[in-house]
Amino acid sequence: MTSTEKATERLQVLARQVTAGNATTRLAVCPKEMKDFLVHDNKELREAIYEFLKDDLYRPNHYQGLMEFREQTLQRLKKFVAQKFFSVRDYTNEPRRFMAALESLMYADYSLAIKAGVHFTLCGGTIAKLGTAYHHNKYLPGMDDLTLPGCFGMTELGHGSNVMGIETTAVYDKASGQFIINTPNDEASKYWIGGSGQHGKICAVFAQLTVNGQWQGPHVFVVRIRDDQGRLMPGVRIADQGPKMGLNGVDNGRIWFDNVRVPREDMLDAFASVSPDGTYSSSIPSVSQRFGTVVGGLTTGRVLIATGGVDGVKLALTVAIRYSCSRTQFGDRPIMDYVTHQARLLPPLAQTYALHLALGHLKTLTAARRPADAKAIHVLSSGLKAAATWGRVEAMQDCRECCGGMGFLSSNKIGPMMTDMNVDVTFEGDNTVMMQQVTRALLEDKAALSRGAPAVPSAGALAAGGTSCSKTLQSLLAYREGALLAQVAGEMAAAATRADGPAAKAAASAAAFDRQLDVVVSIGWAWVERFCHANFLQEVNRAPESLRTALDLLAQLYALSRIQRSLDFYLTVGALNRADVVALRNATMDIYAQLTAGGSRCAAVALCDAFGIPDHLLQAPIAFDWRKV
Repeated sequence: MTSTEKATERLQVLARQVTAGNATTRLAVCPKEMKDFLVHDNKELREAIYEFLKDDLYRPNHYQGLMEFREQTLQRLKKFVAQKFFSVRDYTNEPRRFMAALESLMYADYSLAIKAGVHFTLCGGTIAKLGTAYHHNKYLPGMDDLTLPGCFGMTELGHGSNVMGIETTAVYDKASGQFIINTPNDEASKYWIGGSGQHGKICAVFAQLTVNGQWQGPHVFVVRIRDDQGRLMPGVRIADQGPKMGLNGVDNGRIWFDNVRVPREDMLDAFASVSPDGTYSSSIPSVSQRFGTVVGGLTTGRVLIATGGVDGVKLALTVAIRYSCSRTQFGDRPIMDYVTHQARLLPPLAQTYALHLALGHLKTLTAARRPADAKAIHVLSSGLKAAATWGRVEAMQDCRECCGGMGFLSSNKIGPMMTDMNVDVTFEGDNTVMMQQVTRALLEDKAALSRGAPAVPSAGALAAGGTSCSKTLQSLLAYREGALLAQVAGEMAAAATRADGPAAKAAASAAAFDRQLDVVVSIGWAWVERFCHANFLQEVNRAPESLRTALDLLAQLYALSRIQRSLDFYLTVGALNRADVVALRNATMDIYAQLTAGGSRCAAVALCDAFGIPDHLLQAPIAFDWRKV
């Protein structure tokens, strides 16, 4: 350590000692004003749904068995649907309203939210987007009143992320004017199909279409799997998949099709159709492009899953932070006074705000439905879904631990939510694959790649006051993204250079990509973190003046915590030094002090109250009075 670095580190320590008294000044936050800022749309609808969820049917029952829980979830969905808060048609007509209604269910019960999501978003949304007026008139009224419970038949036993490789077949029979749907082997059975185990009556089935002997790629067919009395249709076999790690209010099933005949009209034909005489036509010329359109409906599902992950953390943080600010130990000292507690709860609070605001931006893009935004929507929905759900896993575990044994009690909600929501890291796209998709999209930006690796930032910027400089923090986040991307792109280019011929070059480049998949995932994280921080700063600028101090502090903490997680990278490349590391820690400690000054009335509690979770949905006894559990 040089004498300059030692001197800088000492100055940092002295500065912290001088400002320690000021750091305990209570940061004022108005929860109502912050809530109004955070809720971008459909405020009245959300409040109406929250009020409806006061119904005793939506109170938790941790003593019931599997089949009772499934029946309860079905009855909950029926009662919710009967209120007509929204329609399946809103998926395309009013997407923000559609998403707001489904988001609101998460706080009541995740099984209910997912069962509703499968029915309305995956099945209903697919019919709304890929179907035409015929399908809308035939199926959507029954989906709106739940007389036609729907499910989504994409995933197969042998094909999860590789949807293009599914093996279910649909062959057009010109003589009968029908498609014949078949499951050629067990690996082609539709697997983990939510809603199919007991209740589903229709299924949006993905199958490889063949017309007149020519393969046309995956298409979607509306297949009746049960009749009006709930009996299986001819040729359909379903196995209930039984109890799961969590989410047991959802009836997952496995489906086989044996020469199931589907009317020609029941292929969703907004982008491709088959005439009675067997003529295939499509406005999209290639199989790969049509495939992209067919699976594009997953975007809304990913947005809702990401939002659910963030909302789950909001609830867990509200419980844990309220409890930690009122629960005393070793005298009259609240456990939130301890830095170890602060370090586990406050960075996730900042991350939750960052992700919430980023998802607001994504929802705006999704609702606008501009073709020019398609790639940005794909990248954002993939990256934010992965970051939000992986972040939820870690944050909820920390919240559970910070509540001690109380966090293990089902009535305090965190534990059951952790198991129910654990599936979100792998459904609607496995997170590792999602981050790979983010990086693949970045590697397609030839203009960015042509600039090569960015210059290494000069070490010492944080120690010199950069911990509070948004431009310095943003530049460090952007540098990590650019440097890692240049590393992978360089390896791929070098591998291609050593090969002969176009095919060999492409194969060598792909192999180089595969060899660096760990770095590829890190690039996805780096991109998300850089984007979330930049978006956070924009949101601070548009916020009311009275909220900017608190929001700016959270944006700063978000960036500092993400940089701290990647210290090995920054120190290895020489972008930071030891004095910077000390400055990082001191800056985060100062923010912790500002957020927790005031005990049970501190800014951290107010920032959680701003999430607007009603008491009747928060429910956890320790969030109100831990002595009365």
